[in-house]
Amino acid sequence: MSDYRTIEGCGLQGRTRVLVAVLAAAAVVAAADTSHPRTAIAMADGMPPVAQAEIRPLDPPHALQIMSPPRPDPSFLKQIVKGENYREQLVVEAAARATLERARREAAAAVAGEWQPWMAGSGGSGAVIPGIGGYALPTRGAFTSGFGARWGTFHAGIDIANAIGTPVYSVANGTVIDAGPASGFGLWVRIRHDDGATTVYGHLYDFFVSVGERVPAGMQIARMGNRGDSTGPHLHFEVIMDGQHVDPQRWLAVHGLQVG
Repeated sequence: MSDYRTIEGCGLQGRTRVLVAVLAAAAVVAAADTSHPRTAIAMADGMPPVAQAEIRPLDPPHALQIMSPPRPDPSFLKQIVKGENYREQLVVEAAARATLERARREAAAAVAGEWQPWMAGSGGSGAVIPGIGGYALPTRGAFTSGFGARWGTFHAGIDIANAIGTPVYSVANGTVIDAGPASGFGLWVRIRHDDGATTVYGHLYDFFVSVGERVPAGMQIARMGNRGDSTGPHLHFEVIMDGQHVDPQRWLAVHGLQVG
């Protein structure tokens, strides 16, 4: 009898240990199933749980990659500008030498009695007949810029645009005081007139006069160009009276001429 109870007690204890082991295993499985949201949702929907090996974390979002263009090297740009300025300087100096030599030859020929196409009163394409007051327009073209404030600076003259090579004329009788390279203008001509005014003709392609030469009103002295600090082919024309710049448009109007 005692042996039976002993055996029965052993059997009961064994079953108890098995039951505890089963409950512990079930608790571990339940904890594992609810530790990942995707598994819990699958089980709640009645779907078989996804194997742990198949569950991978989502890739983190990648930052937007923006390719910006490389910034130009300032020193490289300065070298380009320096090279362009040097090239323009060489072109202007060569043009000045060529036009001075030609001006001397043509002036000598004119003194010798040989007719020149730029001589005033010739009626040729190289000259214009002055108005009743003895004054002539400096060139023909479209009036593009006036006298006064412009782009944060002071524009000391007027601009008349036309094609490169358009004739430029002396506006009145006078003496050439400058003909050649000029800072900002590339090539220029300056004339001091008999009435005391000084006129300036800038951005020239070339010119036909030399310093000290007497020129009458309407004589072609140069051709329109695009040299120097210029945004396009045009003539920059200035008038200076008593050392002060005056509005060339008004000055011409006083002498019976209209620009623009």
